[in-house]
Amino acid sequence: MIAAIKAAGSGDSDFFGFPAREEGLFLQQDPEEYADFVRYMASEVAPADLTLDIGIAAGGQTKFLRDYYEARRTIVVDDGTHPQFPHWQRIKRTVRTEIIAEIIDDSHSAKVRAQLLPYAGKIDVAFVDGDHSYRGLRKDIVLTAELLKVGGVMILHDTAAVGDVHRVFEDLLFSKRFVLVRNFQIRFGISLWRLTRRWAPTSIQRWLGHI
Repeated sequence: MIAAIKAAGSGDSDFFGFPAREEGLFLQQDPEEYADFVRYMASEVAPADLTLDIGIAAGGQTKFLRDYYEARRTIVVDDGTHPQFPHWQRIKRTVRTEIIAEIIDDSHSAKVRAQLLPYAGKIDVAFVDGDHSYRGLRKDIVLTAELLKVGGVMILHDTAAVGDVHRVFEDLLFSKRFVLVRNFQIRFGISLWRLTRRWAPTSIQRWLGHI
């Protein structure tokens, strides 16, 4: 698995520690940590009917995970501002899933929420890797909680590497809605959380990022 990740190519050879490839996936992962995560998803998490990715950068993670973890349908949300986002146009053609919605907009906007609400309570797995600010991530989590099935899995990235994301990780440990399932932490941190109860947040809770 580690060899496959390295062969797929990183987003920055110096920072991530394995070479970038011109026609690769531009992965933004620690190879060992990400390999442990992908193995777990493939062997321990039931195949998904519907998945959600918030924040995809080049889309390499969206593709690589689905090479090993079965996800029948996928919704993608990204604001399209990452420098490597243009690679998504090439990479998305190779993703082993049906992309039923591709929303290129701010995940915190009311317009995006309105587009996603038809899927409320229907998402099996959500990978949240968008805004790495404290308030922004909390807002993404509130949105994700509206969309997940009870028992669905939310995945957070950079829970060890980015200070604001780690603060949210610590907050979630006291959440009444999510329980920590697994934490893969070698360098960046990838944590899996299970939604334990349905929730329809108020507008104030959404604005505050109440988790």
